[in-house]
Amino acid sequence: MPNARGKSIDKAFLSVDNAEDRGFIHRDYLAHCLRWTHVCKYLAQHQRYKEAKILDVGCGRELPLAKTLYSSRYIPKEYVGVDYGPINDDAIATLKKTDKFPGTYIPGTDITTVDLQPKQFNLITCFEVFEHVEPEHGVRMLRSLLFMLSDDGRLMLSTPCYNERTGAADNHVNETTYEALGSILETVGFRVEANYGTFASIRDYEQDVLEDRLGPAFDKLREYYDTNYLATIFAPLYPHRSRNVLWVLRKATSFDEPRNFKVLEQIQQPWSQSPNQNDFLTALTINKE
Repeated sequence: MPNARGKSIDKAFLSVDNAEDRGFIHRDYLAHCLRWTHVCKYLAQHQRYKEAKILDVGCGRELPLAKTLYSSRYIPKEYVGVDYGPINDDAIATLKKTDKFPGTYIPGTDITTVDLQPKQFNLITCFEVFEHVEPEHGVRMLRSLLFMLSDDGRLMLSTPCYNERTGAADNHVNETTYEALGSILETVGFRVEANYGTFASIRDYEQDVLEDRLGPAFDKLREYYDTNYLATIFAPLYPHRSRNVLWVLRKATSFDEPRNFKVLEQIQQPWSQSPNQNDFLTALTINKE
């Protein structure tokens, strides 16, 4: 079912230049930047970047994650960027100018159709992609990423959490609820190592802050920061309350490994903004066979 823009796969992206033209960096773009720095933090630990084989799904036409790695001097062993939309030639040129960044760039391509065998990646990032494809397509994508992830690797995936009260963005096809996505990820064969809210509305987590006795810190920060920036500060503490979540995933050691989320049939609908949400069940059943 197409979104409000008439698209079943939407190639919308956030541009650095467009964000700056607005005169301030809104919370969505701030959250993007913090995702990229979280990847840098992960790769810096134990100097993982030196052996990192990275697949960046939905890498974006401006290659922001690759540029962040390059400017931070976290040069991986391998980087492959894939995007359904175009990738700007000047962005590729920036990374190629010193021949130090080992990049391969695949524009105009659906990741489910890419043949990267026999490659396996020990870090896959998939930021703000899942909500742009229909449920059945999303499950196929997750299965592809599971297949391409090494046994000791990690998938970092972020996507909005659907909320009936606030609705979904017009350019999104398939925003999925927090509980439903957790269930889908585990049924496909992942296990959740960690998850973090990337941004959240204050009204959704304010009561949790009070219960956790963080009120004084929250009030002090609120004196200085506007709600746009404050949205990103407390969100990592409350992923289940957040409008967008980053999931850190590993492969399940076996399909009977304990789950943290109920099976999808036991979770209250709606699971997604998509009227095709029941396709999740069909796709997950097919994948089991």
